[in-house]
Amino acid sequence: MRSSQLLSFIAINVGVTYSLAYPRDSQHRQNRAAYFQDNGSAGNSIVALQISSSDGTLSNPVRTSTGGEGLAGLLAISQDSVVVDDHYLFTVNAGDDTFSLFTISGDDPEHPKLAGKPLPTLGQTPVSVAYSPELQTACVLNSGSTAGISCFSISPTAPHPREVSAPLPKSSSTPPPRPLVIGADITFNPSSTALFATIANGTQAGTIYAYPIKNGHISTTPVISSFPTLSFTFSLNFLDDSDTHLLVTNPHLNSSGAAFVSVSYPSLEITLAKTITIPGQTASCWAAYAPQFDTVYVMDAARPKITALNPETGDVKGQVSFPAAAAGGLDSRVDRDWLYMLTSDSNDPKINVFEIVGGTELLKQVQSLDIFQQVGKIPDLMGMAIWPN
Repeated sequence: MRSSQLLSFIAINVGVTYSLAYPRDSQHRQNRAAYFQDNGSAGNSIVALQISSSDGTLSNPVRTSTGGEGLAGLLAISQDSVVVDDHYLFTVNAGDDTFSLFTISGDDPEHPKLAGKPLPTLGQTPVSVAYSPELQTACVLNSGSTAGISCFSISPTAPHPREVSAPLPKSSSTPPPRPLVIGADITFNPSSTALFATIANGTQAGTIYAYPIKNGHISTTPVISSFPTLSFTFSLNFLDDSDTHLLVTNPHLNSSGAAFVSVSYPSLEITLAKTITIPGQTASCWAAYAPQFDTVYVMDAARPKITALNPETGDVKGQVSFPAAAAGGLDSRVDRDWLYMLTSDSNDPKINVFEIVGGTELLKQVQSLDIFQQVGKIPDLMGMAIWPN
């Protein structure tokens, strides 16, 4: 494989901060919405759906332009392409290399409002986004031939870029090839003292980049940890509000499927704590954590099966199959007692809704929403976020 060159942009300098006052009465707590993007190359859109407060089902989809362009075919290469936090929604536009910020009204969460214009991400093929309310900063992971991280100071009116350089491997082309050498996920730790990004590499050791944060500033020098047995480090999932305990998915064919890794502070060195073998795994990419049920769910993009894990021991609690023409499950989120999951068949996409029932049954499917029937044919379903999160 061609050796990777180190190129990137990372933007961070937390400047003026802003605060928003939003009512927190029972009516606003009842209004809930789920979001994904259609990844349309002729014009990307966020699709919002109303969530029933009683049974968790989805209805009344509404499309809102992101102001940018998607890139069809990216549906299976990243986690966190759509993120909701506070009253903000963040998303990436991989087709024109931009980042969009929306504000969400508690009275009408199905109609997010674009805040300013989409901003260039200072790289190519942005695939994932992370937000820190403490820092009021959002960071985007670029994965094309100009790879790296760009960050934005967030306000209710518009994002503002900050620039500073830092290394990340680049892809050999834009859009990235498959098998992938690509950034897959980016996230802040719960305390916002470090920023983490995964590099998914199907032929070499998987890699996690960790950037220290001191006095509100993100370092330009990452701590790089490699894992020879995790050849395809994909999604990053902090568990139990812990800065040290992460689940990393490893969807490479014939791999174990997932692992626990542990972060040491202040060094930010990351070590493999436990390899988790997911029975029959083919492409275990996405994970969704349900702390109230003491369970983390791992979706397999290549088969219609969800694996439930103990978030402390990694033991497999069980596996749940779902009837679908789709190959498997993609982006997923937990909201209260329900799990929301996109399916991976671009010709017949669904959003499957499962009630989390626990015990040996684990999940009970309560809805399979036909997206094409609801909003017409769209290029790709990508990302999944819930408000309030």
